[in-house]
Amino acid sequence: MDNSAEKAYEVFKSQLEENLKKRYAKFYDRDIVIWGTGVYGNFIFQFLKSIGLSSQIKAFCITCDDSVDNEIEGTPIFSFKKAFALFPNAVFIIANDYYEQILEYLDNEKIKVETYIPNQVDRLLEKQLIYYYFGFNKNNVVGFNYTWFEIYHDYVRRGVLDSYLNETMNLLEDQKSKDILNNRIQTFLSGDLAFISKIPVDKPTYFSNSYFGEKALSNNEVFFDCGAFTGDSIAEFIHYQNNQYKKILAFEPDPKNFNVLSDYVKNNNINNVKPINVATGSETGEIGFHSTENMNSIVVKGEISTSDKLVKIVKLDDYFNEKPTLIKMDIEGAELDSLKGASEIISKLKPKLAICIYHIPLDFYEIPKYLKILVPEYKFKIRQHEDLFWETVLYAYI
Repeated sequence: MDNSAEKAYEVFKSQLEENLKKRYAKFYDRDIVIWGTGVYGNFIFQFLKSIGLSSQIKAFCITCDDSVDNEIEGTPIFSFKKAFALFPNAVFIIANDYYEQILEYLDNEKIKVETYIPNQVDRLLEKQLIYYYFGFNKNNVVGFNYTWFEIYHDYVRRGVLDSYLNETMNLLEDQKSKDILNNRIQTFLSGDLAFISKIPVDKPTYFSNSYFGEKALSNNEVFFDCGAFTGDSIAEFIHYQNNQYKKILAFEPDPKNFNVLSDYVKNNNINNVKPINVATGSETGEIGFHSTENMNSIVVKGEISTSDKLVKIVKLDDYFNEKPTLIKMDIEGAELDSLKGASEIISKLKPKLAICIYHIPLDFYEIPKYLKILVPEYKFKIRQHEDLFWETVLYAYI
C-alpha cells in the first residue's frame, strides 16, 4: 500500500479493533472455549489474549466425538464433548465458517450449550482483521476487504476516480442513491466507518415497487433468480407478490445449496419454480467453482485448486424463450459477466434488474455503464439492504 492507502486502512483497522474489543469484553467473567483451530480460531485466540482474556480461555474444541491430544500455545484442544464435560458453563465462541453445521450438530445431539456467533456484519468485519494479520487467497474472496483501500487510492493517483464517480452519479435518479455511493467511496478513501454508517438500510431486499420507479412489479412476473442460494430470495419474492407471479427460474451452482433449494420448493409445494443447477456467466460450458456450502461460494477464473470443482455455466440468453421481466443477481462478483451473457435478453426485453454492486471495486461504475449501452432508456437507483459494506444493489428500470 502507498502511504495514503495505509493511513486509511490504519484508521479502519483501529476502529475494527475497538469495536471487537467492546463485543468480547462481556466475557471477562466467563470461561471461554474457542470452537475452531484454523486461521479464524487462532485469530480469536490471539485477539482475546491481547485484550486481557488469556486466563478465561480454557480450551479449543473441534467437532468430533473422539478425544484430541494436542494444544496451541499451551492451550489444549479437545473434542467438543470432552470440552463440554470439562467446562459445561463456558461460552463456546464459534470461530470458523461452518457455524451452521455446528448448530445443526448441537441440535442433532440435543446438547444445550451457550454459543457465541457474531452477526453476519460483525463476522465479516472480523475477517478484515484476519486478512490483515494472516493474508488470504484472493481467488476465493470477493467483496470488500482491506485491499480495496489500495485499489481506490490507486484510482485517485491515476486521476480516474472522480470521472468514474461523476459518470455514475449522472446516471442515478435520486439524491439518496448518490449519497449511498458517495459515502461508500469516502469510506474507502478515509477508512472512517462514520461515512458508511450514515447510509440508510432499506427493507425488503430486491422486491419493492419503490425501487423501480413507476414500473411496479406485476402479477405476471417471470423472475430469474441468479444466485438463488437456498430459496431465501424466492420466499421474499413470493411473500411480496402475495403468491401472484407467472414463473421463477432459480439458478444455483453450489450442489449442497441446490439440494436445499430443491427441497424447499418441493416441500412447500411452490408452483411454477424451476431450480437449475448451474452458474451464470458470459459463456456456456464449464467453469471452476469454489464451494463453501453457504452464501459465499464463487466461480473461479483461471487455474483451480484441488479443493475446487467444475460446474456447468450458462448464458441467460440461452433462456430467451422464457422472457424474463425481472432479473436479480447476487453471484459473488460474477454479475458483470452474467449481464454480458444476458445482453440479448436485456437489450430486447428490457427487464427490471436488481444487481448487486458490492462484490468488485469498480462494479458501481462498470455495471450501470454497460447496462446504459444496452438499454439507453434504463433509469437507475442504488439502495443499501444491510449495514456497512454488504447488500448494495443497483436497480434498473424503464
